[in-house]
Amino acid sequence: MKDTRKSLIYTSLGHFANDGNFLLFPTLIAYYKVIPHVSIAFLGVMAIIYNLLSGLLGPSIGKLADRIDRDGLLIFAGIFMEAVSAILFGAAFLDQVYANYIILAASVVLGAGQAFYHPIGASILAFTYGKKESSTAMGINGSFGSLGRALIPSVLVYSMLFFGNFRGLVVLAIYTFIAAFIIFVGLSFFKRSKYIKVDREKHRKNTVEDKASRAEYAKYSKFLYILTAIVFIRAFFLTGTVTFTPDYFDNVFHSKIIMGDIVTISFLGAVFGQPYFGRVVKRYGGKFTIAITTVASTVFFGLMLITDNVYLVTVIYLLYAVFAFTSFPVLLGYVAQTIPQKFSTRSNALVWSFGNIVGGAIGIAIITLLLYVHVSLYTSLIIMLLFSVISIIMLPLLPSQKLLEEATAS
Repeated sequence: MKDTRKSLIYTSLGHFANDGNFLLFPTLIAYYKVIPHVSIAFLGVMAIIYNLLSGLLGPSIGKLADRIDRDGLLIFAGIFMEAVSAILFGAAFLDQVYANYIILAASVVLGAGQAFYHPIGASILAFTYGKKESSTAMGINGSFGSLGRALIPSVLVYSMLFFGNFRGLVVLAIYTFIAAFIIFVGLSFFKRSKYIKVDREKHRKNTVEDKASRAEYAKYSKFLYILTAIVFIRAFFLTGTVTFTPDYFDNVFHSKIIMGDIVTISFLGAVFGQPYFGRVVKRYGGKFTIAITTVASTVFFGLMLITDNVYLVTVIYLLYAVFAFTSFPVLLGYVAQTIPQKFSTRSNALVWSFGNIVGGAIGIAIITLLLYVHVSLYTSLIIMLLFSVISIIMLPLLPSQKLLEEATAS
């Protein structure tokens, strides 16, 4: 089997497992909020913690990946930690007296585990597929991440319904453990040194990015900082709302089953949206694709909030998910098109870990604060739309591909 195909298969499995766990905690909020002494504000803080940890640890993990050249092992470590977190989240139902402390421990482990996949998975595809084809590969890969996000909420809800809260989470953990081991074996072929012509001894002592001149990287820094700023503001809206939307559905429809079904059906839209927009990035460029997906997701989320018809909500939220959850191929495909491979992990970590994840943690913090001062969840979600509008206003700041090429050529 070709390296390109192997890298796509096993990183896609990694994306499925990793992003499935992305909605693990938001789904559990609807269950935890009824445990005595567990408040919605506390749960919001836990969501902040795991997102913030994921974002802040990402750059360090990216540097570690460059230094040790063991990407499969690192992805395995991250997903293994996510499996451990699922067991810990389940333990909170067994000992409700200490539920707050157990949820805190589980959130820390989940946040650390979620820091691994995205920068590393994107780098593996960028190395094996190259600059021209990587955005298309990331779109296919990202569709599996969306499939994980779509299926896990319903799998979790029904597992907890049939097996009980703790055992249902153990079932999820067992599957995650198995996936981690398969990925570790499947990615054992991949070595960055096969794709970058560097002296092997120097490669063991220095990272690829450390050897690249700062002056060369500086040519791309303005573009990266502008892109990261836009992603940062947009993530306030995207992650802040997606964390509390399952609870919003539970409040509106008074059913955790309906809540899980809506999330699953809606996120299936992104399964098709990710490969499609990966191709759009390849054909029309990242700036155009970011603009289209940001504007459309803002419009559809606003429309969703003005109806309580379960069928309309499902359809509109599905359309929202098609455009909103395309960040992996759109953002990191854009970076792969624009930035040399030797800067890929550093650039991916800046845009994804800091822009998307840390920005998302701040978005969760904003909603948590609004809920703490007794602003309704519905009103809080409306307020979050303003941040997406701000990110749309910032889009013209991104340089065109032509200007970027002229600046980096000089």
